Amino acid sequence: MWENSMRSMRKEYRDGGEILIANPQTPLDLLSQWLTDAKDAGVAEVNSMSLATVDSQGKPRNRMVLLKHLEDEEIGFFTNIESDKADEISSCNSVAGTIWWPKMERQVRIEGVASPMDRGMVEEYHQSRPRKSRIAARVSNQSRPLVSREELVRRFEEEEIRFEGEEIPLPDHWGGYLITINRVEYWSGRPSRMHERVVLTKQDGLWSQRRLYP
Repeated sequence: MWENSMRSMRKEYRDGGEILIANPQTPLDLLSQWLTDAKDAGVAEVNSMSLATVDSQGKPRNRMVLLKHLEDEEIGFFTNIESDKADEISSCNSVAGTIWWPKMERQVRIEGVASPMDRGMVEEYHQSRPRKSRIAARVSNQSRPLVSREELVRRFEEEEIRFEGEEIPLPDHWGGYLITINRVEYWSGRPSRMHERVVLTKQDGLWSQRRLYP
C-alpha cells in the first residue's frame, strides 16, 4: 500500500546551516543570501514560491508563483490580475508564501499584506520578458474555463501574426502584486530532527526575533 510506503519514507537531514540574523531590522537580508546560495548550488527555479490566499468564503487556496521582486520589506510577483488569486487578494489582502529548497535543506515562510504593483514596474518587467511569454500573457484568460488546448494555440497564433514585427503591448489584465511583509520565518534542517527556526515579526514599526522549537 502507498500509505505504508509513505510512512517508511525518511530523510536524515545533514545540516542546512546555523541561522544567524545580523540585523532584525533588515528582515529579508537572509532571504536574499539564501536565494543566492541556492542559485550558486544549481537549484532549479530558486525563486519559486507557494502563495496562499483566502477566498471570499474564507476557504484557503494555494499555488506556485515566481518571486520577481525583493527590496527592503517587500517581495513581489507578476500575474494575471483577473485570475482567481487576484480576486482572492481583492477580498482578503492578507497572504502567505513559502519558499523551499530541499537541496539546501532550507525553508522561508513569509506573511504580509498584498497590494497592486505600480503599472510602471509592471511595464518594465513586461518588456524584459521573452516575446512568446508576452504573447501568452495576452491570450490567457487565467483561471477561466478553456474549451480545448487547440483553442489556446489558435489564439496564440493569431496574436503572433497580429504583432509580427511589432512590440507586444502590455495587456490591461496583466500586472503584479507587492507583499509588504510583517512576519518571516527561517528554517534550517539539522540532524536528528533538531531543526532551527527563527521568526522575525514586526510590531509598532520595529522588528524583533525569537527562536522556536522545531
